Amino acid sequence: MDNAVETPAGWERTAAGPGWAFRYLDRPDGARLRLGSWQGTDTCRRGTCLLVNGRSEFMEKYAEQAGEWAARGWRVVSFDWRGQGLSSRPLDNRQMGHIDDFGTYLDDLDAIMAALCPPTGNVVAFAHSMGGHLMLRHVLECDTAMEVPRLKALILCAAMLEINTAPLPNRAAALIATLACRRGRAEAYAPGQHDFDPVAEAKRFDGNPLTSDPRRFRVALDACRHQPDLCLGGVTYGWLAAAFRSMDYLAHSTLSGVDLPIQILAAGGDRVVRSPALRALARRLPDARFHQYPGARHELMMERDTIRRLVWEDIDAFLEDTGL
Repeated sequence: MDNAVETPAGWERTAAGPGWAFRYLDRPDGARLRLGSWQGTDTCRRGTCLLVNGRSEFMEKYAEQAGEWAARGWRVVSFDWRGQGLSSRPLDNRQMGHIDDFGTYLDDLDAIMAALCPPTGNVVAFAHSMGGHLMLRHVLECDTAMEVPRLKALILCAAMLEINTAPLPNRAAALIATLACRRGRAEAYAPGQHDFDPVAEAKRFDGNPLTSDPRRFRVALDACRHQPDLCLGGVTYGWLAAAFRSMDYLAHSTLSGVDLPIQILAAGGDRVVRSPALRALARRLPDARFHQYPGARHELMMERDTIRRLVWEDIDAFLEDTGL
């Protein structure tokens, strides 16, 4: 089945960056979202793979993974969330990671999927960290009557079900963020958060929480040095409060009616999100597979080759077993 999607009328499609072609989607509130298609995959017949990145990420960081999906026969599409990458940023200091409510992300996601994914055929999503959180909410809440493509499978990679707020307990961190917002500080950095300096970050490979692979650690840093507008710093009190509201919503949602094969990938050495919450999520879903990789850090697809090889083996087996 041909899963190619025509460029919507009025969109400008230009080649930029290795492998990606980018265009923009205008939203009713004036925001512009950057969408991407991995070039040369429009005629792939296996289906469409939507790569959903995490907080602070951008499509350039996903070039290696996009090429690997394409080599497996998938048409690959992706996007930058509002507030990051080269999509619209909400604050004067574009480095500040801010959102009013995660419902805004979800509204954007519906529009993005309608623009990028075919209405029929095989559509799978690989969703990392915050992206995994939002894709799970999308699956849970999406009205089947809406003109949004239906997924055939979902892969959640180190999904953000619980943020690691150590040494503070989650409840204390959530309360602090909520009180700060009530006092008019929603658009201020939360404690310990600051602008991002790729040159300074490049010196902090040892002990970093994201990856043990030095080459892949530099991918995002090099992109930010080349294009400083990609840089994104820490989160505001408003983002943090919105995240805790959304995590609480998922924690208290009934997931037994989710009619979708879901693969859950967890990093054994994750210090960004709490992997036990992902194992618990697998038990709450009717059709879920859970895999954990000992020693792996948060960004499984940016990890060293020995870990990535295991991750890809599990993904390939999952898709084969689901008939994709």
